[in-house]
Amino acid sequence: MTSKLLLDTNILLDYMILDRPEHDSAVTLIDDMLDGKRAAGFVCAGSLKDTYYIARKYAADSVVRTFIQLFMDVLDVLPIDRAACETAIRSNEPDFEDGLIRAVAENNDMDFLISRDQTAFERSSVRSMDAARYVELFKE
Repeated sequence: MTSKLLLDTNILLDYMILDRPEHDSAVTLIDDMLDGKRAAGFVCAGSLKDTYYIARKYAADSVVRTFIQLFMDVLDVLPIDRAACETAIRSNEPDFEDGLIRAVAENNDMDFLISRDQTAFERSSVRSMDAARYVELFKE
């Protein structure tokens, strides 16, 4: 059975930006998904928007759009709908944005939530870990 992974915005940024702390792990994880060697990857539509906004500070529009297209080719894009917003607003997640990511992960039966922000998703029913930990635990 293939695991379902929801990637947080910071994992996408780690993949794109060479000097970020978890760049190598994010590259391994996403490139393995691209090659069909690893779990099924998912991303929230809002994470693509946030990634574009942040990455534009580091790279040209055309470069960032190329990465966003790659992510859309490799990862299934999940909407943030009213149900996710309702769940997030009622959750015990201190940050609403993290609450949205958590709600999408829980509402879509994800197996793992991959994020560098380990404290953000402690209360989630979906197990969270960073890319390095996932790659280490689930070596091929």
